Amino acid sequence: MTNAIEPLGVPSNGDLEVIVELLALLGYNATTEQVARRIARMKADAGHENWVVRNESGEIVGLAGGQVMWGFNDDAPQAQLIILVVREGSHGVGIGSDLVLHFEKWARAQGAIRFFATSAAAVDSVSRFYARRGYHAAGLRFFKLG
Repeated sequence: MTNAIEPLGVPSNGDLEVIVELLALLGYNATTEQVARRIARMKADAGHENWVVRNESGEIVGLAGGQVMWGFNDDAPQAQLIILVVREGSHGVGIGSDLVLHFEKWARAQGAIRFFATSAAAVDSVSRFYARRGYHAAGLRFFKLG
């Protein structure tokens, strides 16, 4: 079964509350006001797009976001899956897989030939999830607070 994926657009207050809960699952603490400001900065003309899957009640159960960017290493852009999260209790029905496939289709339409994802969760299930979809670990990511 394919889950219906739709653009996030301008989220409602209820959507923002659910997104705050989803971000907390990833270890990110934010208020609805902070999330609204962050989403507002993610414009399509800046290479961003966000998508959701909703349950039969219209509540968000899955969220993904992509970004296309240009680099020095190729003439084609590359695309990053900047967030992928599925609400607890909604796992195992293909929501995450469908969101990844949607991201890849969108990225190809933007001209990207390389896709990458980062995860703050260094758990085996995340690595296995991406590996089953053709992603592999490559390189190192360095991080520093400024």
